[in-house]
Amino acid sequence: MSEQPVDVSVIIAVGAVDDLLREELDALLPQEFDGRFEVILSLNTPDPGAAIAIDVLLEDYSDPRLRVVDSSDARGAAHARNVGAAASDAGILAFCDADDVVEVGWLQALVNGLETYDGVSGFATPDRFSTPEQARWRPETTPGDLPTYMGHRYLLSGHLAVRKEAFDAVGGFDTTLTRCEDIAIGWAFTRNGFTIGYVPEAILHYRYRAGFTQMMKQAYLYGRGMSEVLIRHGLPVPEGQSAGSTMFRSNNQPVARKTMVGRIRRGGIAAGRLRGLVGERLLGGR
Repeated sequence: MSEQPVDVSVIIAVGAVDDLLREELDALLPQEFDGRFEVILSLNTPDPGAAIAIDVLLEDYSDPRLRVVDSSDARGAAHARNVGAAASDAGILAFCDADDVVEVGWLQALVNGLETYDGVSGFATPDRFSTPEQARWRPETTPGDLPTYMGHRYLLSGHLAVRKEAFDAVGGFDTTLTRCEDIAIGWAFTRNGFTIGYVPEAILHYRYRAGFTQMMKQAYLYGRGMSEVLIRHGLPVPEGQSAGSTMFRSNNQPVARKTMVGRIRRGGIAAGRLRGLVGERLLGGR
């Protein structure tokens, strides 16, 4: 890390040290930014081989802006991001994923957005890494605005910049959730009076999970996380309804064209939401 203070810490949860991570770093490190930034690689695997590989990576890049923190004591991207955030002294935290690719100007655009909001996400597109058929299976991540769940906007955990004081005030990412910590933190910002916004100039290229099986597993786990968020945290703005009464309300996300695979995917989400509801009830949730 540079000896001089940095304005922004960019945090990447790292589960594998591979070519995808290097591709993201190749896009991130040359960012033109009106300030100083560092990149914190939060290593979230106990695999000794990964520790060796990340030492090789640091030697190859030889960039003082890169540093590594160990978050292998508990698996999960939410935990890895929280550990990275705790290691930062910067006033602004940015987050991206190890298998995505940020566009030129990504960081500056997000930071500019924080002049208006306390937390921002940008435009996310799968077009570089997916086929049109794959895109039809899912709704757009950012359809001209932040994504929504139950009609309430939230931030994207892997495409995010926040003021650190706001991040700390809401307790960071909820590490107890199966998935959907992005919904939880976006709603926590709103619930605690912090503002969230959309910055279309900040562009990120993301990859879908490879194959039908991986897509369905992801959909099921998202569904579980959705139920957990509703029961544990509730809606960001009370609507006079219990979590149970909203549990299976359609999210009404628009898709370019309805397909059989898309319907099956939504069925996977519904199954996950039911499993999450049952699990929370068994654990004594409301």
